[in-house]
Amino acid sequence: MKRIKTIVFVLLFLGLAGGCGKTGTGENAADTEWSEVETGTSDRIEIVDEDAVSGDKTGMTEDAGSSETGEAAVDQKTKAMELVEGMIAEQSFEVELDDWGNVLFVSAAPADNKGEPHFVLVKGGSIVYTFPESRFPGSDDFVEVSAVAFTDYNGDGKKDVIVIIKYQSGTDAWNEAEVFLQENSDNMFYMDYPDMADYRIDAQTQEGPAFYRDTFLEEYLHTQRLTDTVSDITGTWADYDSYVGSLVYGYIDIDRQIELLAEYRDIWAGPVEYADDVYCFTVTDLDYDGSLEVITSNMGGTGFYSDNRFYELDREGNLRELETSFTEDSSQPDLIFDPADTQDQRQMTLYSSFTPEGIRDYYIVRDWCKVSPDCYVERTSSLCMMNDYILETPLATQVYTYEGEDYTEHVVSEDCSGNALTEEEYDNFADTYYSNMGLEKKTASFLWISMSELEGKSDEEAAELIRQAEQGFVR
Repeated sequence: MKRIKTIVFVLLFLGLAGGCGKTGTGENAADTEWSEVETGTSDRIEIVDEDAVSGDKTGMTEDAGSSETGEAAVDQKTKAMELVEGMIAEQSFEVELDDWGNVLFVSAAPADNKGEPHFVLVKGGSIVYTFPESRFPGSDDFVEVSAVAFTDYNGDGKKDVIVIIKYQSGTDAWNEAEVFLQENSDNMFYMDYPDMADYRIDAQTQEGPAFYRDTFLEEYLHTQRLTDTVSDITGTWADYDSYVGSLVYGYIDIDRQIELLAEYRDIWAGPVEYADDVYCFTVTDLDYDGSLEVITSNMGGTGFYSDNRFYELDREGNLRELETSFTEDSSQPDLIFDPADTQDQRQMTLYSSFTPEGIRDYYIVRDWCKVSPDCYVERTSSLCMMNDYILETPLATQVYTYEGEDYTEHVVSEDCSGNALTEEEYDNFADTYYSNMGLEKKTASFLWISMSELEGKSDEEAAELIRQAEQGFVR
């Protein structure tokens, strides 16, 4: 069999931007270009829409010689055959890659069909990039490159390359996957962990972006038997990321976290002394670190006062309350909106950004306060969890005053720097602010459950309610 380093799956717990005047830090798969071609067939590239990532291969197929573009591809391949020894024409494709532009991805068989194939990019009649190769040349018989796909596998906004290779040894035959990830500091940050460093294989470039291989990922795909088709591989990044997190960082799996949160509910679900017209909780993972947070929120009183608290389990399973930037004794954002609802799914707009520290999501929130009988204030801000800290970033305010015997309404809108806004500008301020920063607009759902639902419940029953809240968090 093909030489593979043994993986010891330590299944301890397998479960797995800023604001005005402030500096902030902050998974949509790109359309997949995908080809699974039997050896000897005509050259084809199938352009598949996003639904195809989950296995629905609906798309448009182009024969390489049916258009001017196809003729150009054939001519490009013909020239590449003279340049790349062992080129596999039916698994070489023209593709648009980030910062590389239009290039020819070339698959090439190993000499004497022994060991691994290699892959290069050809542009302008030259090899401009050689993809990283294994440090351990194999001795098994190479059969074919059975599939090539160009897709944003890990959801970081950059197109990656997936290839499936068939090998045999005697009468045994099997598939291996090689995944070439774009060099990006936003993803795979755990590869810097000392115990993972040897799994990373880099290839340098002077003309365009580099790709690298995570051979631990490739071993994971092999062990999980996810190497038969590209469809088996796409969509597995989240599970792999959670698995590595459980090994490298000691994450506690979700089921155990839920059990612990149920046991700790006397801490986070205790009674409140005021503003208790409605009192709810929800469960999230705001910072993508695999550790669940419980958010509690209560509101009420004539001033529509809101108070919010955030709790998270650490890696030893201890519950801690997170620090926030909220001002003590001041009303906080209204995370729960309708006191008449005791259990409800809530939608919230967020703006997402990649940073060297990981993904940063900025959730748009509002706070409606009654200052006096004739004055009301609405604040628009964003909440972001970073480094176990909840940061509120002020964005804009709108003040309503009612004057005279007929209580004539006057509305004054300003951004957080005091600049005047029209009502329309105020309504769209968050979108304008974060879109201008290049952040991606998304929607998240939260399932808020009334604290009263926990009364008299056993740990198992409480855990089931917590599980409902956790499963109701979708983004």
